[in-house]
Amino acid sequence: MASPTGRPIREAEFDRRVMGYVRMVVSLLLVITVVGIPLIPFWLIWSLSYAPRALDRLSARLTARALEVETGVYFRKESTIPLDRITDIRLHDDPIMRRYGIRGIRVETAGQAGSSASAEGNLVGIVDAEDFRNAILAQREALLDAPAGAGAAAPSSAPAAVGDVALLTEIRDLLRSIERKT
Repeated sequence: MASPTGRPIREAEFDRRVMGYVRMVVSLLLVITVVGIPLIPFWLIWSLSYAPRALDRLSARLTARALEVETGVYFRKESTIPLDRITDIRLHDDPIMRRYGIRGIRVETAGQAGSSASAEGNLVGIVDAEDFRNAILAQREALLDAPAGAGAAAPSSAPAAVGDVALLTEIRDLLRSIERKT
């Protein structure tokens, strides 16, 4: 697939050990629910075909302006996370991830709704996750430090339109009214 935000600077490589991690986590969840215990053999057999396809479909590309993530086998999802919207990139692992020798990256963005566990930028099993995180942060800093004319079109310096002035005046008056009431 052609990248909508430009040529990839770096692509993430995913560790094959993540398949064992996913099998273990889902199996533990089935055991914890007790009702799921009879489903464990079916899950393990089904995961033998599903996990490799899910891993092959998983990709993360860093471009000059965004992080592009593709996931899913049956329900595919392609996300583009603009670098200028990224507020934090966390490395994470849990005891099971450490057992399999893998780490994850969780990308948090401005205006992100919901919990970070369901974040679209939650990538588990990236080979050398710390270097990939550092590459994202370096590209983000380069993008934010670039002169305004280097990236997207710079905002127009033309005088504000009459409608804009009227809207700003109305907002000012509303703020003054709210201020008086408080």
